[in-house]
Amino acid sequence: MLVPNQWSITQARETNLIYKTFIWKPFSAAIVSQNASDLDIIVVTDKNGKLWNRAYLPIQINSTSNDSVLLNLDYDAISYVGNATFISEVRDNSSNKVLWSNFLNITNGQSSNQTFTLPKNILNKPVEFRLYIVTVAPGEHELRVKRASLITP
Repeated sequence: MLVPNQWSITQARETNLIYKTFIWKPFSAAIVSQNASDLDIIVVTDKNGKLWNRAYLPIQINSTSNDSVLLNLDYDAISYVGNATFISEVRDNSSNKVLWSNFLNITNGQSSNQTFTLPKNILNKPVEFRLYIVTVAPGEHELRVKRASLITP
């Protein structure tokens, strides 16, 4: 059950983090646009050096079960100019410690679906989901997410 404005999920079976209740925010050179069915992250940069461009979502996943949570992503990732690394990550909001991280495939505009098992230690505390487009040189890159579903026990 979603509690509006508290960024909390309680006993939800499946929750799409792209749903309009969840507002993703940009960081660094990321431009984030979102509607009821898509999250689009665009990075256009002329900077040299590593930039951790991202969209992020503060949230809390409450569960009385001690089971792992699944994250299912439908996305496509493309670099139009230059090279970038695409990453999905979960951090502890209190300590800023990385609780889980995984590389996303560069799909060159083709749709991809991946399911990840998230660790149990993301439950019942404030965390932040992050979707990165990491750049080290000038370029143009895009990460389009059609679905980011959390499947809880």
